[in-house]
Amino acid sequence: MLEMGLTPATVVIAALVLLWAIWAVRRLRGRGLCDCHDHDGGGAKGRAGGLGCSGCSGCGAADRMVAEMDRRLQESGRASRR
Repeated sequence: MLEMGLTPATVVIAALVLLWAIWAVRRLRGRGLCDCHDHDGGGAKGRAGGLGCSGCSGCGAADRMVAEMDRRLQESGRASRR
Protein backbone atom coordinates (compact mmCIF):
# COMPACT_ATOMS: atom_id res chain seq x y z
CA MET A 1 0.00 0.00 0.00
CA LEU A 2 1.20 3.51 -0.78
CA GLU A 3 2.12 5.75 2.13
CA MET A 4 0.76 9.26 2.34
CA GLY A 5 3.57 11.56 3.25
CA LEU A 6 2.98 14.90 4.90
CA THR A 7 5.28 17.22 3.05
CA PRO A 8 5.24 20.96 3.72
CA ALA A 9 3.38 21.51 0.45
CA THR A 10 0.67 19.03 1.47
CA VAL A 11 0.22 20.80 4.80
CA VAL A 12 -0.01 24.22 3.14
CA ILE A 13 -2.55 23.05 0.56
CA ALA A 14 -4.61 21.25 3.23
CA ALA A 15 -4.59 24.40 5.39
CA LEU A 16 -5.71 26.53 2.42
CA VAL A 17 -8.55 24.13 1.60
CA LEU A 18 -9.63 24.10 5.25
CA LEU A 19 -9.58 27.91 5.46
CA TRP A 20 -11.56 28.15 2.22
CA ALA A 21 -14.19 25.72 3.55
CA ILE A 22 -14.48 27.66 6.83
CA TRP A 23 -14.88 30.93 4.90
CA ALA A 24 -17.56 29.37 2.69
CA VAL A 25 -19.56 28.08 5.66
CA ARG A 26 -19.34 31.44 7.46
CA ARG A 27 -20.45 33.26 4.32
CA LEU A 28 -23.34 30.82 3.84
CA ARG A 29 -24.48 31.29 7.45
CA GLY A 30 -24.20 35.08 7.19
CA ARG A 31 -25.78 35.65 3.80
CA GLY A 32 -27.87 32.59 3.24
CA LEU A 33 -28.22 31.02 -0.18
CA CYS A 34 -28.91 34.34 -1.90
CA ASP A 35 -26.01 36.14 -3.57
CA CYS A 36 -28.01 39.07 -4.87
CA HIS A 37 -26.64 41.13 -1.97
CA ASP A 38 -23.30 41.18 -3.76
CA HIS A 39 -24.73 43.35 -6.53
CA ASP A 40 -26.86 45.94 -4.70
CA GLY A 41 -23.94 48.05 -3.52
CA GLY A 42 -24.15 47.20 0.17
CA GLY A 43 -22.97 44.68 2.65
CA ALA A 44 -25.26 41.84 3.49
CA LYS A 45 -24.46 41.23 7.14
CA GLY A 46 -27.61 40.05 8.81
CA ARG A 47 -29.92 40.81 5.90
CA ALA A 48 -30.25 37.32 4.49
CA GLY A 49 -32.00 35.95 7.53
CA GLY A 50 -31.32 32.24 7.46
CA LEU A 51 -30.92 30.18 4.35
CA GLY A 52 -33.54 31.80 2.14
CA CYS A 53 -34.03 35.01 0.26
CA SER A 54 -37.08 36.36 2.05
CA GLY A 55 -37.28 40.11 1.81
CA CYS A 56 -34.51 40.38 -0.73
CA SER A 57 -35.14 42.86 -3.52
CA GLY A 58 -32.90 41.07 -6.01
CA CYS A 59 -34.40 37.60 -5.67
CA GLY A 60 -36.87 38.29 -8.43
CA ALA A 61 -33.92 37.77 -10.77
CA ALA A 62 -34.49 34.01 -10.76
CA ASP A 63 -38.17 34.49 -11.58
CA ARG A 64 -37.26 36.85 -14.43
CA MET A 65 -34.71 34.36 -15.73
CA VAL A 66 -37.26 31.52 -15.73
CA ALA A 67 -39.84 33.73 -17.46
CA GLU A 68 -37.29 34.69 -20.11
CA MET A 69 -36.38 31.04 -20.69
CA ASP A 70 -40.07 30.10 -20.98
CA ARG A 71 -40.63 32.93 -23.45
CA ARG A 72 -37.70 31.79 -25.58
CA LEU A 73 -38.90 28.18 -25.48
CA GLN A 74 -42.34 29.25 -26.67
CA GLU A 75 -40.82 31.34 -29.45
CA SER A 76 -38.79 28.36 -30.63
CA GLY A 77 -41.85 26.11 -30.60
CA ARG A 78 -40.86 23.93 -27.64
CA ALA A 79 -43.12 23.57 -24.64
CA SER A 80 -42.05 24.32 -21.10
CA ARG A 81 -41.84 21.48 -18.58
CA ARG A 82 -44.12 23.24 -16.11
